[in-house]
Amino acid sequence: MRRITPKLVLAILAVLTVTLFAQGNTSGKHFLAISHEVADYDSWKVGFDAHVAARQASGLKDVFIKRDINNTNSVTGFFEVTDLEKAKAFLANPELKEAMKKAGVTSPPQIAFYKSATEFDAINSTPLVTILSHPVKDFSAWKAVYDSADELRKNAGITDDYVFTSLADENIVTVISIASSEAKFKEFIANPELKETMTAAGVTAKPEVRIMH
Repeated sequence: MRRITPKLVLAILAVLTVTLFAQGNTSGKHFLAISHEVADYDSWKVGFDAHVAARQASGLKDVFIKRDINNTNSVTGFFEVTDLEKAKAFLANPELKEAMKKAGVTSPPQIAFYKSATEFDAINSTPLVTILSHPVKDFSAWKAVYDSADELRKNAGITDDYVFTSLADENIVTVISIASSEAKFKEFIANPELKETMTAAGVTAKPEVRIMH
């Protein structure tokens, strides 16, 4: 009989995780992230708030607006997409470009559509919000290792985390997390154990990391 080792147990858990995921343990909701810089956050926010009806009519539901901790004029908006085609048309509308210019947007917006790969109800975005993105060799294999590292995240003060895949490529992964403190999250990112876990999970490039409040 084969001896049961910790590595064998982890392997079995990984297989079970992949199986559960393949059976549809996802919400399948679509989301949109828009990031750009603004001349003045307060002035921009007035224009953004005035545009809420247009967003709602275009199939977008506000989830959170956050500012980079290192640059308070660097803004990221995250939205649930209730109608994908309407949302795409909204982004292509010249009126949006004019509204952004009027609000003081000073850089070309970075736009990304996502699909939720975990159960999603609502993001509690009151504390620090972190966004970590990277490509992986295979999403299912990555997700199994990611789930097995839950204790590592909890020890770093991460209380909630949500996994998304790019609508264009499911092997480009984005994780949005709620962190208890900036310092603890930076320690987490620098932790050699995290680097080893990411390597084992098949992460193929250095992650892009943003910390926002």
